[in-house]
Amino acid sequence: MRFSLQDIRKSVQRRGGTLTVSLHFLRSGELQDEIMCLLMYYERQLGESQRTYSLDEARAIIGEYRMAHCLMATLSHWYSWQPRSWDAVVRELGGNEQLLTLTSPVQLRLALYTFVQEHYAGFLSAQQRSTALALFAEQYNVSVSDLEYLLALDSEEETLLTRVVESSPTPEEVAALYNQWVFEAALFNASYVHFVIDCTAFSKLAVPRAPAEAALPILTPNAGAGAVIKRLCFMARKLGVYYDLEYENAVTTTAKTAVTGNAPLLLHLTLYGPQEVTGTPQQYGLRLARLCRMLLGYAGASSGARESGSKPKKANLSGAIIEAEARVHFLQRAYLFALDARLLQLFPGAEEARHTVRETGSESSSVLFDSSIEQLFSEGFSALARDHGVDGWSLEREPEPLLLDKGIFIPDFALTRLQRRIYVEILGFWTPAYRERKLQKLHQLRGRDDLLLVIPVDAREAFAEIEQDFPIVYYKDQISLADLLHVLRQHYDDFAARLALIDPLQVRQTVQQRGLLPDAECATLLHCYRRTEVQQAAALVCHKQPGSLPAIAYVAGLGLYTHSWFQTLTQTFLTRLAIAIAQQTGQTGSLPLSSALTLLRSSDPALQSSADATLETILGLCPELQVQHASIFDATVTLTSEKDIVPLPVLEESEPATTPEPAATPRKSSSRERRSTPKKRSTPPSEVVQGDLWNV
Repeated sequence: MRFSLQDIRKSVQRRGGTLTVSLHFLRSGELQDEIMCLLMYYERQLGESQRTYSLDEARAIIGEYRMAHCLMATLSHWYSWQPRSWDAVVRELGGNEQLLTLTSPVQLRLALYTFVQEHYAGFLSAQQRSTALALFAEQYNVSVSDLEYLLALDSEEETLLTRVVESSPTPEEVAALYNQWVFEAALFNASYVHFVIDCTAFSKLAVPRAPAEAALPILTPNAGAGAVIKRLCFMARKLGVYYDLEYENAVTTTAKTAVTGNAPLLLHLTLYGPQEVTGTPQQYGLRLARLCRMLLGYAGASSGARESGSKPKKANLSGAIIEAEARVHFLQRAYLFALDARLLQLFPGAEEARHTVRETGSESSSVLFDSSIEQLFSEGFSALARDHGVDGWSLEREPEPLLLDKGIFIPDFALTRLQRRIYVEILGFWTPAYRERKLQKLHQLRGRDDLLLVIPVDAREAFAEIEQDFPIVYYKDQISLADLLHVLRQHYDDFAARLALIDPLQVRQTVQQRGLLPDAECATLLHCYRRTEVQQAAALVCHKQPGSLPAIAYVAGLGLYTHSWFQTLTQTFLTRLAIAIAQQTGQTGSLPLSSALTLLRSSDPALQSSADATLETILGLCPELQVQHASIFDATVTLTSEKDIVPLPVLEESEPATTPEPAATPRKSSSRERRSTPKKRSTPPSEVVQGDLWNV
């Protein structure tokens, strides 16, 4: 049970035109005797029902109403009111097995309701009540008083005080937890917390690194602002706290400069509180308070290394953290609350706050994303990338920060392909203040050609003023990857430049050596990412002599191949197919498609690992064959002409295929089989061939 900011003792001052609030923290030794007496009272009440607990007596021990309320709420961390076990109480009262089977007071009350309905037509008068309860209690072998106790066993008054830990806490532990909860209660109502950080001092701190931080740059005196920003972003992202980073105008730079080791020394880190974002204040406020404790711990680490006798800096913060304050809200007013690194000495387990990132590393990976929209986008993109459906782009989460004239912009993602890098920012619609901050930064980014915005349809009007400045993808509920790829092709199409990278002579030599270059390998060799691009690029490689078939040809779904390789393959396959058909039926007929594909796959080593769709493409290129589909589950391959087929001399099975009977008695063809078929071997594949996901 937590207490609120209104329950805490505090003082308010007006300094200039600003209202400030100071919260009452328990210092060392303060109220120690009173807390000890309160603990002794709780220990005496262990095992007693809440009905015997005196709230007034507990308050009188502390002497001050608000402090007593907060300390009793703090004790709920070690003590709690628990209902008694149904089975234990029933056995203690001597109830029978029928009563045990009811399992809870709820079931007992329902049984009493049914009893009254059956025996008293649903109504009991005052005179009948005692008699009815006695009859009902007799069924379960308990007295009327015990029955009434069981009926109310799950009420708050009948709960028992229990200690959830092995031993009683000390007054120091109670005071420390009270101080921590006071600090967190203030941040539950905060709109933001502002830190001014000295990058140089921050990077000099020797801070233990959690396993989850292994990928982060090690902070050294020469690490620069980039490493510091990376760590700050990591800490905020792991705890799910929304943040913003700016710097003082100590250097002049352009908006296109990424953060480097020569960046400004002072960073302004703003952590937005529950008042500025959606979500429950207590849950989000806890994460915000943890992060603030971690950052204050850096100030404490730096001050601990300070020589004795030296003066602390402003607001008792030193070294890495120069200034820290929060804007808190209560009673419809806003107050500034100064954060002091010395507060950590009043909290329990200061080291625990330092290692919060390590603890959160085992949580769900969703905390790495600012929203479920970003998480779904990242997961969907990764899944599509595994099927080669993202045009060669690779996705990176929260890339390097970009330096602006008046702040720092941290994109949500970066898309990289060859030397091209595109930053992606997913804009939400949290609050008007959020949109205003985003617009201010985007105005400074005008003129960039490497930033793509993703905006919800509901927020289109709010961001209308920048609609002409950046490529934009609009979405509703979920980001469409097809729309994203379409915008990327419109604005960042570099197909002409990639065509210039092709060496046709080298590609021809490769195809001549191998005979067949599969479609996927063609895409890599031709610097292409879609089948439509491969078809255009293949035209640079395929050449045709007048009056002859092209020496090298390309067919979608198959790849680049030489005419000689295809002739050898088809001659071998057709001969084997004729033999297989003759052995199966004794005359010219058909073969199941699956058997024909197996036969084709074994006809050339280059086809051993080919997919069925690729093999069906080859079948479609053979005018001597016809694939018939009686249904989606029943397909056959028919040999339409055998006059040009030369049997393989090494196969003894060739004799049945060349016997005069099948040749002298031609089989009557059906109307479907008599349809004319194209004779050119460069005929496109049949419609049964299904392209892969990069065919867009």
